[in-house]
Amino acid sequence: MNETALTMLIVILAPLGFVAFWCITIWIVALASGWRRLAQAYAVPRPIPDSARGGVSGMLGWAGYNHVLRVAHNDRYLFLDVMWPFRIGHSALRIPWTAIQLGAESSWFFKRMVPLTIKQPSPTVLRLPASVLPATGR
Repeated sequence: MNETALTMLIVILAPLGFVAFWCITIWIVALASGWRRLAQAYAVPRPIPDSARGGVSGMLGWAGYNHVLRVAHNDRYLFLDVMWPFRIGHSALRIPWTAIQLGAESSWFFKRMVPLTIKQPSPTVLRLPASVLPATGR
C-alpha cells in the first residue's frame, strides 16, 4: 500500500472511528447511569415542553450530565432530555411528581443542588440545581 492510499484510509476511517466510539460511550453512560431503566417506565416522544431550560448540569446515579440536560416541569410532571449530540440511548423522560421524593437542598461543588429520588422502577437519585425546580415543595 502506498503512502497516499494509507493517508486516504486514515482520513476516512478516523472520523468513522470517532463517531462509533462516541455512540458506544454515550450509550454505555445511559445504561450505567440508570437513564435506560427510567426510560422503560417514563419515556415520552420528543420534544419536551418549549419551556425547558437547556444547558443544565445534573447527576443521575454516578454519571455527571454537565451542561447537557434540558429540564422542564409543570404541576404534574418533571421532563428531562439531553441535547442532541448525547441522545444515543437517552429517551426523553416525563416523570410524575408522585414518583419523586425531593431531598433537602445542599451545596454540591459550590452549586445549590436538590436530590430527587425517583422511586420506580428502582430507586434512582437525580441531582438538579435548585433553580430549575419549582419553589413549592422544597
